[in-house]
Amino acid sequence: MRVEYKVPGGKLVAADSSVEAGFIKNVKISGDFFMYPETNIIDLEEAITGIRIEDLESTILNFFDFHPTQLIGVGPSDFIHVVKLSLTSSPSLQGF
Repeated sequence: MRVEYKVPGGKLVAADSSVEAGFIKNVKISGDFFMYPETNIIDLEEAITGIRIEDLESTILNFFDFHPTQLIGVGPSDFIHVVKLSLTSSPSLQGF
């Protein structure tokens, strides 16, 4: 399910995701934030796709530890937050 999150004092981040059997089936992240290199957003989505829901936070933090990325208007915790919001908005995961 698609959700949007406005980072306090920052940019808009949106996530659209789906879950199957406790695993993130797919995720799309967008918004008006800046990321360089720009292709890292695709790599981040690929890193999240297929993982267990419980591994979301560590996967995103590890991604930014190992992929030099310049972020403007957002931080790794904002990606964690918006993807979690997207997952908890899914009818199959109410109460996650």
